[in-house]
Amino acid sequence: MDGMNEGIGSDIGAEGAGMKPGRVNGKNSSYKAKRRHIRPKLRLELIEIMRENLTRGATKDKKVGGETAEKRKEVILTFFGDLLYLKYDLRSIYDLKQKHLEAVFKFLEAQGQSPATLQNKISIMRIFCEWMGKHGMVKDSSRYVVNPFSTKRSMVATEDKSWEGNGVNLMEKVELIRKEDERAAGVLLMCYGFGLRIREAVMMNVFKSDDDGVLMVVNGTKGGRARHVPVEHEWQRNLLDDVKGIVDQTSGKLMVRGKTVEQNIQGVYYQMRKHGMTLADEGVSAHGLRHQYTHERFEEQLGIPAPVKGGDISVLDKKEFDDATGKLMERAGHSRKTIGASYYGSRRVKKCEL
Repeated sequence: MDGMNEGIGSDIGAEGAGMKPGRVNGKNSSYKAKRRHIRPKLRLELIEIMRENLTRGATKDKKVGGETAEKRKEVILTFFGDLLYLKYDLRSIYDLKQKHLEAVFKFLEAQGQSPATLQNKISIMRIFCEWMGKHGMVKDSSRYVVNPFSTKRSMVATEDKSWEGNGVNLMEKVELIRKEDERAAGVLLMCYGFGLRIREAVMMNVFKSDDDGVLMVVNGTKGGRARHVPVEHEWQRNLLDDVKGIVDQTSGKLMVRGKTVEQNIQGVYYQMRKHGMTLADEGVSAHGLRHQYTHERFEEQLGIPAPVKGGDISVLDKKEFDDATGKLMERAGHSRKTIGASYYGSRRVKKCEL
């Protein structure tokens, strides 16, 4: 947290209002905030309130992870940058009113930001207002948009986000990357082979994590929640052995020495963009590799395709389905089995009445 605190003040300078406002359909939105000075008093207040609260849990008496804290900081700073762009020049954060919340979120809605993005930003500003002592200030999300559906995010996958489902041959694409950046290719293969997040694959010590038939996922996990993923197939074992040959032999990681974790992660994304592995170009993302992992394991365990691929879960025994999906979500690093629907859908075919 000390390093994070040091970076808070530097993020709120003369260019503080020009931070990127979010992403629309996988791309930065076309809107660019007008670059203006945030008032010194407001700047100091932002620094102080975030320094004290950034890692506080929203509802539980525990700290949030570094990734969540960074996301909060980005959203809060961007919010006040957006206010400046919209000609609301607040003197203090405590001057924040309902009209300011409505102005920013209706503006972002008009920019085409997704329901998930809008909902997340409203939630973070709700937490921010709690920090200021303005409890209950941020109302239901629907109040801050023109179309109520702009903040209704579905937790059930309605489209196949896997690479296979979008007609993208993973091995062909990875081979293109391998010629330029062997470790970036290794990261993507680990994401597919074991359902890892990019950060987890980058930070993993492959030698230490390979433990008697399971892969221990410890570093870079969401919320610091460690887990283990079974090494069930020969191709997974071969993948691990191949990756061990390209990692830094001292650290055991797919990181390039001398670069930060974030720089290594961005290096992977750079290679993906360069070779067209994006939502805009091919309809795929790095997260889609986790989808593909869960789809394949779903079919292995339950004998039918994932619902988003046409499988009908009504033919399954409920207990068998619940047990299997619970295990799959544990592998993916989620504590709730119901989150599985966001990966592989929830399709029940209605029976025809005779």
